[in-house]
Amino acid sequence: MGIQLTRILLSEGQIVDQKIESIEKIIENVNKQREWLHSQDIDELLEFFAILGKYWAEKFSKEIGVNSKHLISFLSKENLGKKLDISLRGDRSVLEKFIDLSDPKLVFHAQPRGIVVHWIAGNVDILGVFSVIQAIITKNVSIIKAPSKYELLLKLIESIKEIKTEKILGSDLIKCIEIVYVDRDDEKNQKLLSKNADVRIAWGGEEAVKSILSLPKSPFSEDIIYGPKYSYVIIDEESLSKNADKISQRIAIDVSMFDQYACSSPHTVFVESDDQKIIESFAKKIAKSLDDVNRILIPKKNTSPDKALEILDIRTEYGLKGKVISSSGTEWTVITSDEKNLAKPTFSRVIHVRKLNREELKKENSSRKIQTIAIVMEQEKRYEIIDKLTLLAGDRCPNVGNMSLFDSPWDGMFGMDRMVRWITTYKTQ
Repeated sequence: MGIQLTRILLSEGQIVDQKIESIEKIIENVNKQREWLHSQDIDELLEFFAILGKYWAEKFSKEIGVNSKHLISFLSKENLGKKLDISLRGDRSVLEKFIDLSDPKLVFHAQPRGIVVHWIAGNVDILGVFSVIQAIITKNVSIIKAPSKYELLLKLIESIKEIKTEKILGSDLIKCIEIVYVDRDDEKNQKLLSKNADVRIAWGGEEAVKSILSLPKSPFSEDIIYGPKYSYVIIDEESLSKNADKISQRIAIDVSMFDQYACSSPHTVFVESDDQKIIESFAKKIAKSLDDVNRILIPKKNTSPDKALEILDIRTEYGLKGKVISSSGTEWTVITSDEKNLAKPTFSRVIHVRKLNREELKKENSSRKIQTIAIVMEQEKRYEIIDKLTLLAGDRCPNVGNMSLFDSPWDGMFGMDRMVRWITTYKTQ
């Protein structure tokens, strides 16, 4: 068969672009860093990533866009440290020593699992970077299987070597991460990557995730799957009467942030109202907000000819059985209709606004494919509907405007907890 199109992109802290027959060398390289990473103080690592978050937000502000402020906030020492504490039974120091968790006989210590392999989707590369950071924070080394569009991902990771603190040099830390592009037809290296993973993290759609899960793996490997999921919004009439403009603006951010290709992006907005005029009026406000966001905050990238044709087909279909408000091009589309189900995703900033039917939604919300449900209503009422809906499905209920901002837990999992092994010993001999 000859050499497959499999390449090392970043190795031992240096950007390279080298065709390879086997990824065994990068596995060997990253394995050598495990003891060094294990020896680093956890608070020093947290300090490092807090500085890195600010650096990324400033240097790559254009590429990261509205995610910049969230990046600084999430990677702050206070926030990331608290997320780590919550994930690890309340005390991050368990990564460095045995601690007492109130068991009468045992003390506990969390050890990293080893090599974390990340399959990152090209359309949500910023989200994928968060799993890499969580792996390092729990003292695991990482191999990133890069998507076909890896430019921003590579720039972000490579820039780690620009950062240094009093105790940690980025030029040392970056050696704990290798990046490789493995061609999908290169079965040998795909299998090698999977078999050597102590944790497999997959970001992506159904086809990609199924392909990763079908690869042979160690019986002791842990799988963390982020996707494929579906997300939507619920708003009651009372909330619209008070804040319709603000709510529409925040929904427009959620729709536009990843052009709806993130699992956390909404595809349907349900309005709890019997007045169709209220629903249609709100759809117009969302349309205006989508236009504003496209012009001012998050300009849409070029739409492929195939996707543009799909959008035009959807507009034609619902022009006959509903109402369509859209840009003159294919930048954004808002659709209202009498349909009460979850709309089939078109992606690319196509959002459906529909009347809420609670019983119908309860039936549809029984699939674990539901991820994020943003609910806008009075607090007590909101908690009640969240409890009923998430009994069967749905993992996150953030505020509108925050649907695609990464948090922990994500997809119903504390990812950092699943990246460690729990070691026990007795308090007394």
